[in-house]
Amino acid sequence: MICEFPTKRLQLAIFLHASGALTYLRAEPNGDGKVRFVFRDEERRGSEIEFQFDRGATVAARDLFSSQTFLRREMNAANENRKNGERSDAHTSLNRR
Repeated sequence: MICEFPTKRLQLAIFLHASGALTYLRAEPNGDGKVRFVFRDEERRGSEIEFQFDRGATVAARDLFSSQTFLRREMNAANENRKNGERSDAHTSLNRR
């Protein structure tokens, strides 16, 4: 079974993706109009990494902006797919870290 770390926090998802701390899996509608970003977390370090992020962990600006662009596209695709009744897994093969 794949261990996953989900978050609705866009800024945290951007950090996780940009830092490569966890592998991005997908974005999916959360059912409340928001999107949940899901990362692979085999070592169950997601909460620890989230704490580090909240305490001011940093990542290179170039990586941050690249990940922001990527995840905003994923978020838009998940919302569009929700409207169409589809799942957003088709977009997850690009730009994984």
